[in-house]
Order: sequence, then structure tokens, then C-alpha cells
Amino acid sequence: MKWNRVDMKLGVTMLSIFLLVFALLGFVTDRVITKFYIQKSHEENMELAAHFLKMANTQHGINPDAITTMAEFSKVGIHVLDATGAIASRSSNMEQPLEQYLTPSMLHVLQKGQSIDTEITTATGQGFIISGLPLMDRDIFQGSVIMTASLAPIVAFLHNIRQLLLILCIVGMVIGLAFSFVLSRKLTKPIQQMVTATRNIAIGHLDTRVTVSSKDEIGVLAASINDMARDLERYQNTRSEFFANISHDLKTPITYLEGYARVVAERLYESEEEEQQYLMIIHHEAKRLNRLINDLFELSKLEDGQIRLEPETLNLVPLLERILSNVSLNASQKGIELCLQTPASVIQIWGDEGRLEQILVNLLDNAIRYTDQGSITASIEPGTEQCRISIQDTGIGIPEVELPYLFDRLYRVEKSRSRQHGGSGLGLSIVSKLIELHHGQIEVKSRYGQGTCFILTLPHRPH
Repeated sequence: MKWNRVDMKLGVTMLSIFLLVFALLGFVTDRVITKFYIQKSHEENMELAAHFLKMANTQHGINPDAITTMAEFSKVGIHVLDATGAIASRSSNMEQPLEQYLTPSMLHVLQKGQSIDTEITTATGQGFIISGLPLMDRDIFQGSVIMTASLAPIVAFLHNIRQLLLILCIVGMVIGLAFSFVLSRKLTKPIQQMVTATRNIAIGHLDTRVTVSSKDEIGVLAASINDMARDLERYQNTRSEFFANISHDLKTPITYLEGYARVVAERLYESEEEEQQYLMIIHHEAKRLNRLINDLFELSKLEDGQIRLEPETLNLVPLLERILSNVSLNASQKGIELCLQTPASVIQIWGDEGRLEQILVNLLDNAIRYTDQGSITASIEPGTEQCRISIQDTGIGIPEVELPYLFDRLYRVEKSRSRQHGGSGLGLSIVSKLIELHHGQIEVKSRYGQGTCFILTLPHRPH
């Protein structure tokens, strides 16, 4: 058995708490019961002394038989003393000398007209409660009444109570032990399952899942582990697809470059027009390869925090007009109409002009690439602290299941279609990182087959 397991530690902790609680409870109960019965015995003894004193006053003395009868009935010892402290009468059940019970100091207190209520232990080890009241006549001390009650019955009763408390504590500890064992196992079983699951995930079994059996913190943790496993599994699949796509995208232009460069170098063309055509293909593929490599470097620098913005106050409307003008040629070649909707007032934002242009060009290029017909509308909606820029197209749209992962690194929507249109799966990741650097937000709304809308939220003033 491993003592460093969580269930063992939790069980031992809970059992220790049970032991401490039962020990404190037993101690406090014993003290309360002991104090209660001792105090009650004192009160009863004083009441008997007062009652006996009242009888003595009303009857001008009590004969010895009455004293003995009262003592046997009350199970106490009775001494009646005169003014000098000598025994005037006593009950027959008191065989020990009065000196064992009554000290000179007690007698002195009685002679002063005061009562006594105390406990003593005799030479034989017996405990007694001593209660005494003075007999006064017109403020003159005439004698006293002493009641002695043995503590033995109380001690025996308390001994039985302590035995019962001990039995209850033992039973409680057994129940606590069983409860601690069951509860610790129940609480730690999900944790042990999560430990096993995380180890399996760590060694590559990304299809491992944890059973979520509650909605508390442990259930939330189990659900988080499942989410992590799904994300890792998706990331692994996406990475494999990305490397396959990148390999294809790198291999294709390199193959073209190698093939057509050999054709030109060995003069395997028939005319100068054919040579120029081959050179244009080499130029186009070189640009494509350079763009792909630049995207990879750009994303790497963004993730490493190596890119620093140079923000300034910018007039958004002229910036967006210029960008739309730059991409208008590509749109017109596909018969796509570009529209701009802006408010009449000047809209200023805080940002890096070059990076904002990179963001908007990327989104507009994507909109043109995935729109076969219709229009693309860029609109600006000013706000108090931020402004919203929307780019809405009438293109092929994005499946709803793809939307949560659209800005993930290395992710490509509809892989075959993306490759056909020339995407590398890096552009939107770069856009997302650049928006974060501007302290803004980006969201996407799309319906498959009906179009897509990207919404940028950018601050008016610096943070």
C-alpha cells in the first residue's frame, strides 16, 4: 500500500479529524456532566441543611431518632454542634470522628454566622461534600448543622458515564474510519482516473477521455482534461495536415522552378514567346514560394513576440478606401463588386498603419478568393471607445463546425478547396495575432453557401 496516495492522505486526515472531534467532544461532555452532578449534589446538600435547620428552629431541637431517620432517608451524615463546636447530636450512620470532616477554619466560618459548602478527601481517600449552616438566635451564634454527603455514588455514576462515552467514541471512530475510507475512495477515484488519463495523453493516446460524473470542481477538471485531449488530438491532426499541405505547396513551385529552369537553361523551347512564358511561370512560382515562406516567418515571429508595432492615430476611412482600391483589380477580374459604407464623420483609430493594411488586405483577399460572384462590402460602425469594421462577402461560406478553429495556427478550412485556391492556413492566424497586438478583437459569422462576415473591433485611443 502506497502511503503517498491521495486517498490515503485524505483518509488519514479525515480520520484524524474524527479522532480529534470525538476526543474533544468526550472531554467536554465529561467535564460538563461532572460539573453538573457535583454542583447538583452541593445544592441538594445545602437544601437539606437549610431544611434541617428550619425544622430545628421550629421544633426547638430534634431528637436523635429523627436525625437518624432523616439521615438514612437522605443518605447523608448529620452533625448538630453547639456554640462551642462540640457535637450535640449526630446521625447513627456517622462513625468517623467529626475532625475528619470539619477543620478549625470551617468551624470558624460557621461561628461568624456564615455557611460553608466545600469538598474534602479523608485520610482513607474518600471524598465528601461538606455543607454547613449556622444556627443563629438574634444574631447570636447558638450552634450549627453539618451535612456530609459521600462522593462515592457520584464517582461511580461518572465512571459509568465515562465508560459509555468511551464506547460511543470507539463506535464513532469505527464509523468515522469506514466513512473516511469510503468517502476518500469516492473523492479520489475521479482524480486517479484523471492521473491515468493524463499519463496516457502524455504518451500519445490522445483519444483518451475521462468520465465526467459530477458538476463540481472535479467534474470541471475532468471536462477540462477531455477538452485538452480533444484540442491536442485536433492539433496533432491539423499539424499533420499542415505539414502535408506545406510539403505539397513547397514541392509544387520547386518542381515547376526546377523543370522550367532546366527547359530554359537547355534551350528546349521553340520560340522566344515560349521562353517568355516559361520565365513568367518561374517568376510566378518564385513569388508564390516567397509568399509562403514569408507567412511562416511572420507567424513564427508573432508567436515569439518579436514583432513590435509602431502605432499612431490614423484616419480609418482614407486607409480603407486605399486598400479597396489596391484589391479592386483582382475583384473586377472575377466580376465581384466592391462596396464601402462609411459614416460622414471622421473615424480615427489607434494602430500601426502597415500592420492594419496587412490585416485588411488579407481579409479582402480571402473574400475575393472564396467569392465566385456577387459583392464584397466593407463597412465602418463608430462607437464610443471602439469602432467596428465589417467585411461581408457573398462567397462559399464556412461550415459551422469549422468556425471555432478558424484562427488556430496551422488550420485550413476544406483542405482540398483551400489548396485549390492557394491558401496555406496561415493568413488568419497572422491576422488574429496582429489584432491582439492592437488590443482589438476579431470574430466571424458565416453560413455555408451564403457568405462570410469578419468583424474587427479596434480602439480609438491607445491602451
